[in-house]
Amino acid sequence: MSTFEGFPPQAPAFLADLAANNETAWFNARKDAYRDLIQTPLRRLFLTMAPAMLEIDPGFDTNPMGGAVSRIRRDTRFSHDKSPYRIKQWMSFRRAGEGWQNRPAFFLAFAPGGYRFGMGFYAASPATMTGLRAAVAARPTAFAEAAAAAEKAGFALSGETYRRSRLPKGMEATLPAPLHAWFGLKNVYLCRERPMEPLFFSPDLADELVVRLGEMAPLYDLLTGRTAQTDRP
Repeated sequence: MSTFEGFPPQAPAFLADLAANNETAWFNARKDAYRDLIQTPLRRLFLTMAPAMLEIDPGFDTNPMGGAVSRIRRDTRFSHDKSPYRIKQWMSFRRAGEGWQNRPAFFLAFAPGGYRFGMGFYAASPATMTGLRAAVAARPTAFAEAAAAAEKAGFALSGETYRRSRLPKGMEATLPAPLHAWFGLKNVYLCRERPMEPLFFSPDLADELVVRLGEMAPLYDLLTGRTAQTDRP
């Protein structure tokens, strides 16, 4: 098992310098710095958290060499932005073999100015969101309680919005008011935004993330069609 020792204090500055010098020659001269400041500690954090995250969902992909931890190289084939390297680094716990559009994931992302973590869909398909709204409408009390617990833990509901809400006419009076916002989102996730604080550079970051993300396990169960820990595979 890997042991996370915290991100080095120089990590944010490295990403800021990369943002200002996003080119192959600059990066190639600093590959060792990238490995020591970003790649290795990020993979160690992922592996340190993995056993606890598997208690939420044993189906999570825990291979940091696959798609669960970001690579430094960007895929620029279909992008107008041809910058070759990622400034924002991330990791996620999601089901192995399942795409971003159909199932929620737990995530951590960071850039020079701060970091964020949470749970939800990266790019939910319209069909996924239609199913999610149906699930909320079918179990409003359970969703309201789980969403309230997540927001009490400091996670804010976010996502791109529709011009008009998809809340069915007449449901305003029967659906708990905090859930109305869920029917106006094209994509849904809950996250906490944090500055580059001392915790980010401490081994305690792993434990903090496990505890905070674990507070959203009931909501994750609802979003994936499971209602209790006993239902988890």
